[in-house]
Amino acid sequence: MTLNIQTEQDDQRQLMMTIEVPEERVEKQMRQTARKLAKEVSIPGFRRGKVPYQVLLKRVGRDALRAEAVEDMLQSVFTEALDEVDPDIYAPANFDDMEMEPLVLKFTIPLTPEVTLGNYRELRKEIEPIEITEEAIDEALERIQAQHQELEDADRPVEQGDMVTLSGKGELLPTDEDEPEEPEAETEADDEETAESEETTEHEHPEDNIIFNSESVDLVMDGKQIFWGDDFVGNIIGMSAGDEKTFSVTFPDEFEEEELAGREATFTINVLNVRSRNLPPLDDELAKLEGTFETLDELRDSIRQELQNSAEGEAKNALIEGMIDDMLEDAELIYPPAAVETEIDGMVDNFKNQVTRSGWSWEDFLQLQSTAEEDLRENFREGAEEQLKRQLVLRQFIFDEKLRVNEDDIEAAIDERVSQFSDNEALLEGMRDYYKSGPGFDMLSGEVLMEKAYERVEAVLSGNAPDLAELEADEAESDEADIAEDDEAVEETAVSEDESTEVEEPDEETKELSEEVEAAAEE
Repeated sequence: MTLNIQTEQDDQRQLMMTIEVPEERVEKQMRQTARKLAKEVSIPGFRRGKVPYQVLLKRVGRDALRAEAVEDMLQSVFTEALDEVDPDIYAPANFDDMEMEPLVLKFTIPLTPEVTLGNYRELRKEIEPIEITEEAIDEALERIQAQHQELEDADRPVEQGDMVTLSGKGELLPTDEDEPEEPEAETEADDEETAESEETTEHEHPEDNIIFNSESVDLVMDGKQIFWGDDFVGNIIGMSAGDEKTFSVTFPDEFEEEELAGREATFTINVLNVRSRNLPPLDDELAKLEGTFETLDELRDSIRQELQNSAEGEAKNALIEGMIDDMLEDAELIYPPAAVETEIDGMVDNFKNQVTRSGWSWEDFLQLQSTAEEDLRENFREGAEEQLKRQLVLRQFIFDEKLRVNEDDIEAAIDERVSQFSDNEALLEGMRDYYKSGPGFDMLSGEVLMEKAYERVEAVLSGNAPDLAELEADEAESDEADIAEDDEAVEETAVSEDESTEVEEPDEETKELSEEVEAAAEE
C-alpha cells in the first residue's frame, strides 16, 4: 500500500507535495478507528468494545468514520511521505487541501533559502586601530564624580556647572522648505478647500517640531552634557529661580543630529530651582568608593580597559554590518514567504513581551492603540524582510568560509568566562556547567562563531584571508577524521554490548522463580 507522491517546486523555494493514499489503507485505518470508537460509544445490545464494524458504521455514518480515520492517519502519512521525498525543510509545512475519496492530501513545504554571494573576497577596506583617548577616560571619571556628588540649594543666579530644575517647551521653527508654494488663481470654493487643507497641515503633526517639553527636569549646566549645547546653557546662566525666558538657538550645520543641523529653535524656559554641585576630588578615596580599587591609577586602568572592550565590540559589529551591506549588493537570494512570516513571528513575540513586562495585557494594548495584531504584523514586514536578508547573507558567508565552532573553541571560551570566579569553586563549576548546555551553550557558541566571522571579515578586507581551496581540503580531512572516530565509537559500543550479554547462567533457585512468574503471567 505504497503512497503515490507527486512534488513540484515553485520559484519561491516552496515544494508542493500531493499525496494520494491507497483506498485499502484508508479502509484499514477506518477499521482501526472503529475499534477505538467502539470502546467509547454505547449501543444497545452490545458491550463496549464489542460492537461489530458494520453496526458501528451504520451508527456513526461512513463519511463521519472516514473523516475521523483520515484525521488519525494524517500525521503518519505525512511523515512517511517526508521520509520518502526527504526535502530540505526550512519551516513547518502548511496543509493546503484535502480530497476525501479517493484520499488526496496537499501540502506546501517551505525549503531552505538559496543564497549565492558575489565575489566578496575582492572587497578591501582600511581598518583603523582602536585608540582610547585620555579625554574619554577623564569624561568617565567625571561621570563617576557625579554619582557621588552632593547637591545644595543655592539662593543665587545660575552659574556654570550648577544642577538646575527647569520646565518649559522648545520648538523648531519652520524652514523655507516648509513654506507653502504660491497658489495659482483659485475659485472661492478652492479658497475654502485650501484654507481647510492648510489648517489640517498646520495641526496634523505639531509634535514633530517639539524638541523639548517638560514640567520638571534636572539638567547640569554644561554644554558637553546638554543635548542643545553651549548656546542653550549660555541663555540659562544668570537666571534665578522663578525666572522665565524665551530665546532662540541655532544648531550648527555639523550638528550630530542631522534633522536639527542648521535649524533654529525657540525655547520658553522657567527656572524652578538652582543647586550647586559639590564633587568629590579625583583621588584614591574616590577610587575606593568604586569597589576593589586602591588607587586612582588602578581605576583609570580599569576604565581604559572597559572603554577599549566597548569600542572594540562596536567596531566589530560595524565592520560585520558593513560587510553584510556590501555583500547584499551582489547577492542572489531566494527564500519562501514562510521565512518572512517566521521573522515577523519573532518580532511580534518580542514586542508582546515588552508590552506585558510594562504591565499591560496584550489585548488591552491593542485596544488602546486601536489596532489589530495583523496590522502590527504588516508594520513589521519590511523590517522583518530586511533582517532576514541580512541573516541569510551572513549565514552563507559563514558556510562559504568554512567557519565552525569545535569543542576546543567552547572549552577555551568557558575557561575565559569562568576565570573571574576562581575564588569561588562552587560558583565556578556552576557557571562551567551552565555554558556546557542549554541557553548558556547556545549563547556562548554563537558568540564564538561571531568572533570567528569578525576575524575572517577583517582578513578578507585586509587581503589576508586563507585560500578557499585549502579550507575545503581541511574541511574534507576533518570530516573524514570525524567519520573514523564515529566508526571507532560504534565498534567499541558493539564490543561493550557483546561483553554485557555474556552473563552468568542463573542458578536453580532463580530458574524456579522465573518459571513461577511466567506461569502466573500465562494464567
